[in-house]
Amino acid sequence: MGIENLDQGTIEADRTEQHPDRDLPDVSGDIARELRLPYGETGNRKLTLDLFTPRNQPSLPRPAIIFLHGGSWWKGNPSQFHFHAGYLASRYGFFAVSVDYRLSPEAPFPAALQDAKGAVRWIKKNSSRYNIDTKRIAVCGGSAGAHLSSMILTTAGTPEYEGSSGNDEYGSDVTLGILFNGEFDMWDLVARGSLMEPMRVFMGGTPQEVPDRYTELSSINRIHPGVPPVLLLHGTEDTCVPHEQSIAFHKKLAAVGIHSEIEIYNGKPHAWFNNEPDRTITMKRMERFLVEQFDLNGNAL
Repeated sequence: MGIENLDQGTIEADRTEQHPDRDLPDVSGDIARELRLPYGETGNRKLTLDLFTPRNQPSLPRPAIIFLHGGSWWKGNPSQFHFHAGYLASRYGFFAVSVDYRLSPEAPFPAALQDAKGAVRWIKKNSSRYNIDTKRIAVCGGSAGAHLSSMILTTAGTPEYEGSSGNDEYGSDVTLGILFNGEFDMWDLVARGSLMEPMRVFMGGTPQEVPDRYTELSSINRIHPGVPPVLLLHGTEDTCVPHEQSIAFHKKLAAVGIHSEIEIYNGKPHAWFNNEPDRTITMKRMERFLVEQFDLNGNAL
């Protein structure tokens, strides 16, 4: 879909129709859900997230997870990860949020990243209120959301990416990342001719017009020894973002001593994890990583 077809009405419709609530796990009696809860404001734009928590609040501080949806930076909606958020809230008591960040037709980079980082800060500000363990905050994203998640993981303490949505006294660093078929090397995508129009809109120009921006937003170039542990998941038949991107990201993480795990799914296309049975299969793998890294107790799927 070209940018000319992405008017505000189309964007709003996509936010509500892409992943309907019938995809929620069968735990509705166990979780409380609050949609479009404000977490910040920039200009006159209110920023919101969808919150999932257990109805019976845990007595001990619990982990949090932030989900960032995909959609080539210019479409998509938070309900993509409602299933995952609801499941983790019900099974392990997670404070789980799925973030509605500004899309590129509304505001190009760095708006989306600033919004996502603002959600991290909002969670930290409200950690006492919601009994959140700020040492156990995960970020998880798919495709464009995985790219934004990878930027959160690699740019902690970078002032120009923090934005002005509030809670500036808190940092936007997180504890671990889970990345589904993410874009980590923009120049590799350019060489393959993939996602050229979405990248142009998101970057604010073509590779010829703003080459430094394409380098700046290639999170593979930002890997350093302080990056948190990462789980990468990718399908071999992804014609949008090649699975070699995740392999290269994994190898570079390992090269600097970062704990990194990778799962390559043979024959699976882009965004395969949205649909059953692959959603449950990948949820199991994601769950295992969270249980190990956050020392959780509970039954597996």
